[in-house]
Amino acid sequence: MEGEPYLLYNSPTKQRIMINLTYILNKMKVASMAMLLPIIACSCSMMHEDMGECKQELRLKFKYDKNMKFADAFSSQVKTLSLHAYNKNGEMVFDKTEAVSDIEAAGGYITLDIKPCVYSLQVWAEGENVYDGSYKYSTKGKAEDGIENLDCKINRDGRKVDHDLNALYHGMMGNVDLRMDDYGVKTFAMPLTKNTNNIKVVIQNASGKKLKASDFSFEIDDDNSWLDCYNDNIKEDSITYRPWSQYDGIVGAEESETQVSAVVAEMTVNRLFANKNPRLKVYNNENGKLVFNIPLVDYALLVKGNYNKDMTDQDYLDRQDEYSFVFFVDDGMNWLSASIFVNSWRVVLQNVGM
Repeated sequence: MEGEPYLLYNSPTKQRIMINLTYILNKMKVASMAMLLPIIACSCSMMHEDMGECKQELRLKFKYDKNMKFADAFSSQVKTLSLHAYNKNGEMVFDKTEAVSDIEAAGGYITLDIKPCVYSLQVWAEGENVYDGSYKYSTKGKAEDGIENLDCKINRDGRKVDHDLNALYHGMMGNVDLRMDDYGVKTFAMPLTKNTNNIKVVIQNASGKKLKASDFSFEIDDDNSWLDCYNDNIKEDSITYRPWSQYDGIVGAEESETQVSAVVAEMTVNRLFANKNPRLKVYNNENGKLVFNIPLVDYALLVKGNYNKDMTDQDYLDRQDEYSFVFFVDDGMNWLSASIFVNSWRVVLQNVGM
């Protein structure tokens, strides 16, 4: 009819238009899906917490909170670290030594370039470098030698050590399951134990007689210089620790104060074991007489205190790393009494012939 719009209800033209529209829409869907596939593939890890791109990554952090403050001091106390990973066949599959400053700069972790599986991980680490080559490590052997060969020994020529030692730390995690069910990042932490201890011994004269540093000789006899990968004694390896610092001085500088002459000696020793019997000995150099010979571990545990009674003796010895012993002698250099200072604790003892 004239004046009415022309409708293409069933005309061939309409059919061609519909076919073209369907073809165009299908092409657009295919193109859209092709554009979305990379986005979907790379977003697989977004479904999981702490996951990165579509890969599997193992990250190992470290912590040193096994101390009396129960606070992590890894980044401030530990300076260098050597990490080793062994598979279930006893083969070393990862070995890396790195400065802690570099670890912190990289995010506070080491990336393990190994396939997620079950591994045993072991660490030897050191603090500030106060003496080059403080230790010898058996960590550069053949990969098939086994984790039991990762021992550490104080570097010395003979029995005696008269210098300071770098702080020594140990970590061990056996048969850790690092397998992953999906893509992403798996982060876990290894705790460290500090082995070395600073022992400060002070000799005071009760009557005020002046003492000189040369009046006394100090030593600690032990057998803890050689440790295995588990941080235990690898064998009975006798060692004598001598002071790396020894000096005399006067306590009480004011005229109104009682002035006391004292001799101070500082020694650094390796890990103390609750089941061992290291001896602290002091000699009078004038006549060679033994002033006293005491069991170091027994004295160290005297200040464990009521608040730490739930700790095992070994746990306490591993957490504590500084001990101060004050001994009082008479004019004849005979031992009268002693005080032990650890943090804010003080125990006063009389000579009981130990």
